[in-house]
Amino acid sequence: MRILNYLNHKSLLVITQNVKSLKKRTLSTALEQPKPYSAIPGLGPLPIIGGLHHFLPVIGKIGLPENFAAMTGKLHKEYGPIVRVERLFPNIADMVMLFEPDHFDQVYRAEDVLPMRPGFKSFTYYREEFRKERFEGVYGLTTAQGPQWRDFRTKVNPALLKPKLVKLYAPGLDNIAEEMVARLIKLSADKTYLRNNFDAEMKKFALESVALVCLGARLGALEDNLTEDHPAEQLRICSKELFDLGFKYELMPKLLQKFNTRMFNRLMKLLDTQWDISAKYIEQAKQRIKERGHNIPEEDKSVLEKLLAVDEKVAIMMANEMLMAGIDTVALATTVLLYRLATNPKVQDKLREEIRSDDTNKRYLKACLKESLRMNAVISANLRMTTREHIVGGYVIPKGVDVIAPNEYLSRLDKYYPRASEFIPERWLTEKTDPLYYGNAHPMITQPFGFGIRSCIGRRIAELEIEIFVQRLINDLKVSWDGPPMKIVTNVMNNIKKPYCFKFEQVK
Repeated sequence: MRILNYLNHKSLLVITQNVKSLKKRTLSTALEQPKPYSAIPGLGPLPIIGGLHHFLPVIGKIGLPENFAAMTGKLHKEYGPIVRVERLFPNIADMVMLFEPDHFDQVYRAEDVLPMRPGFKSFTYYREEFRKERFEGVYGLTTAQGPQWRDFRTKVNPALLKPKLVKLYAPGLDNIAEEMVARLIKLSADKTYLRNNFDAEMKKFALESVALVCLGARLGALEDNLTEDHPAEQLRICSKELFDLGFKYELMPKLLQKFNTRMFNRLMKLLDTQWDISAKYIEQAKQRIKERGHNIPEEDKSVLEKLLAVDEKVAIMMANEMLMAGIDTVALATTVLLYRLATNPKVQDKLREEIRSDDTNKRYLKACLKESLRMNAVISANLRMTTREHIVGGYVIPKGVDVIAPNEYLSRLDKYYPRASEFIPERWLTEKTDPLYYGNAHPMITQPFGFGIRSCIGRRIAELEIEIFVQRLINDLKVSWDGPPMKIVTNVMNNIKKPYCFKFEQVK
């Protein structure tokens, strides 16, 4: 008994000492001052040129990786979980890359009341200054910030997030998909055309699909030999050039921007053209609704009709936003999914079985799309500009810094997804007890459509367009890839480096 009492007394002493030690460590941590922003490991700038020299070929410390995910991987390996990149270009904000999901989760949730995600300054100038009288305070989702952004998003949410979009648009989108598959079969007769122009063809498909929703009309983008003044061709050119020129102009030093009137004028002209064509088609849609002469149930009204009920300017603005953001993105996501199916024939066969079955849920098709976007997102990272100071990982991140979540890079790490380099749609369908189960990863790791209230408003429409097209194509055709592995390059968004080595064969 004495031995037992002695042991109990010793145990109590050890526990008491441990509690005291824990309290001291906790108090010490609480009193420990966070390190200043300048102490965050990373890359500093030089006068005039900023931090660009770090990314120059040969002489730069990081060099010139082909894409953003590769660049973030290099920075992670070199500097660790928090990386500061000061003034990569002289006229853009500092960046802090956070590689721990808890860290960017902390910042993004704290900033999710009125999140700041700056767009191209030239687009903002166009809407707020150059054509101010046209917009009258309606600035859209890509350029507006703060209360202006929230006001616009609140107006358009009911039209674009309703569950019955599938019922409304599935038949029309399936017609477009059927035409596009027939077009690919025809174009495949030329052994070289699609190798160099597959991206252009997929953008025509995406344009025709998104226009059906936002303009309420078929444009004829899939017709042969379109002239340059055809509305579909003009809108396709607008979509392509706006991002390319907008990106180049954004990164240009202010002094060069001042003198580069040719590029500026071209940007303003493109934005004018996009607005004018959208306004023309929306006026035609208004006339059709008027001629219908009767109301229809609210749930059967199109996206465009719902937006017109809010305000005509809102309808035109949202059409412009969708034409700007819904062409290259859908085209790329669809192309990457086709590549994954082409290089994983067993997955393709399994998908075809589901498509031809009586299963209407198409769970495997949805899983294939999720897995494809995990491996290759359209945009490699998410971004929030801080509106206040944050303490993250023991460092101060001040107001006005772009906080980057490198989601695509993180989504390819085995740490979060076992066998991350493999295309395994089953990880999105398997039981929770399976090590492959996607839910084992932190929920912030894979965010291909963004996070929180600034997540992609067109997600449901984009997924619908992609799924309907892939369902139609895989049902009718076997797709293979006859060439080296796909390479991704990054401009504003990711793109596939040519050539496109697809081969299409009809299947019974």
